[in-house]
Amino acid sequence: MYDAYYNFMQLPFENTPNPRFFYASEQHREALAAIEYTIRMRKGIVLVTGNIGSGKTTVGRTMIQRCGKDATIVQLVHGHRTGIELVRHVLRSLEVQTDEHDDHARLLEKLEAYLQDQAQANRPVVLFIDEAQTLSTEALEELRLVSNFDTNTTKLLQLVLVGQPELREQIASPRLSALRQRIVMAKQLRPLGIQDMARYIAHRLKAASRDPKNVAVSFSGEAIAAMYDASQGTPRLINVICDNCLLLGFVKEQHRITPAMVRQVLDDMVPSFGEADTVPTSQTRLSLAG
Repeated sequence: MYDAYYNFMQLPFENTPNPRFFYASEQHREALAAIEYTIRMRKGIVLVTGNIGSGKTTVGRTMIQRCGKDATIVQLVHGHRTGIELVRHVLRSLEVQTDEHDDHARLLEKLEAYLQDQAQANRPVVLFIDEAQTLSTEALEELRLVSNFDTNTTKLLQLVLVGQPELREQIASPRLSALRQRIVMAKQLRPLGIQDMARYIAHRLKAASRDPKNVAVSFSGEAIAAMYDASQGTPRLINVICDNCLLLGFVKEQHRITPAMVRQVLDDMVPSFGEADTVPTSQTRLSLAG
């Protein structure tokens, strides 16, 4: 609807992990660099955690886009209860032939043989696990076992674990101390500050625009302050509010999003935000002015 009105190639605030809209805040840039470094230098395991909607999956998808040509990447997006179930899923994703009668040891042998072949071809193999907090302790321990596959000089399997903060609590348990010791990089994503949120919004508008030098819509400083008070800098919530604001702007034939429009969205279009204080606080105004 509003995409043509604002001269967008695509909607700028969809809650999908599209690398096109990756915003390189300092913390997101650090997380992406940690993943790329771990993969390219074949270091082993990297851990990225953050609350729901913090941009973890977008970081992961951006990594896949950047490294996919030079590495074999296996994506797991749901939890496993047992180690053998996890290994079977990995082998199936790698298109390694298995037999239903293969036991645990045989499956690991096949996985190691595949990894050895890939190492000889100088092609890293990456296991990217999103929502890793859904894995059982047994499955996490299985990851520790497969992370032991290596040659004299390099790790055969690179692991990227992405999950919510409780994943850190799981890995902190004494039973998983061996896995914890193998994590070479760990990053925690936190909500954006108001200045980063303003740049995040501007980045997505520009990335979606047919004419990035002349974006057809903008948000006033007070509107951004009101959105920050409601979203507290969580990217997923920012996207929901901005998307509804653009729809309202289209209906009102406005190219400048005002705080009154933000309040209308918060009150009427996104009632789950109704309890938030949508009037910018003095501290928020001061931060935005700086």
